[in-house]
Amino acid sequence: MSLPNAVLRLSTDVLADLNDDERLAFAYAHGPALSGFGEDAELVCVWETAEVPEDATGEAVHLTVARFQELLDALDRGEGWQHPSSEALKVIGAFAEGTLLADDSELGSKARAEVTEFPQALADASRETVAAEAETLATRLAESTDPWATAETLTSGLHRAYVALFAAAGYFFPGHPNRADFVARYLLGDEVPEAETAVWAAVGTDTLPEAWRTFAKTVLDNC
Repeated sequence: MSLPNAVLRLSTDVLADLNDDERLAFAYAHGPALSGFGEDAELVCVWETAEVPEDATGEAVHLTVARFQELLDALDRGEGWQHPSSEALKVIGAFAEGTLLADDSELGSKARAEVTEFPQALADASRETVAAEAETLATRLAESTDPWATAETLTSGLHRAYVALFAAAGYFFPGHPNRADFVARYLLGDEVPEAETAVWAAVGTDTLPEAWRTFAKTVLDNC
């Protein structure tokens, strides 16, 4: 399979200058260009050093092998996924869906083998969280008088629900952009996106709490 232009550019223009550095453990690309939902891609370089080298190029994301492993271990324990900004889910999910561009250390291949076996602890923890907080969030939405607070409640709750939905099928939730497209790609059904649409339509009305309950039940029924 040929690589998208954005990934080829990263490989030839950015990674080529780093590939001879023995400190580079592995590097991978991820992003819309690889998922098919856009043209952008991001390069991630993982270094076998105590700290990210000071001379590491700015046109890539950099982290150490130790930090990468910490994030991988967190998901294996069912942690590091609860918020849209959770680093473990973002980094490891992107790695799982990305493509290795350099791997002289073979640590990238080892990590790839690890992520092919989806962490059951993540699937269990996310589903249990959605079930446990369904009524709490419905009550919070009913009592909220601040649109900002309502939006934050919905954003965080939706994130956790989608993590559970994807995890039940053995996938890392890739984040809110193109979520309906990913649901269709992974054959997760159209019930959840439809229930989410109903939630947003109910914002500002007395029906929002019940719309949330329906959404949460729909997610759990599909997990």
